Amino acid sequence: MIYSARRPSGTLAFGVCGMIELDIYGSVIEVSRSAVVRLRDLAAARAGGSSAQRDLSLLLDRALGTHTKVALQRGEARALLELVATEPADPEIAALADTIRAAR
Repeated sequence: MIYSARRPSGTLAFGVCGMIELDIYGSVIEVSRSAVVRLRDLAAARAGGSSAQRDLSLLLDRALGTHTKVALQRGEARALLELVATEPADPEIAALADTIRAAR
């Protein structure tokens, strides 16, 4: 289940525990570890055809390994938007897509 709330700092938080922070277009978004794993794996599968997808998969892998907030550059954010557009059936990833679009 997805929970979202606006923090006092103005950032949008999803869920409650085991979260990974992504700084996308200056907005910090918390995404569940399981969603980040799915996105990393999808990006890695597309890495052969796109350097932006490769960079995104590496960045998400680093976020999973270090548990620190990671900032996505413009190309990585675009690659993430492309990726989440391919997963509309996943409610958490669909919510992430809406949040990213709103942050632009």
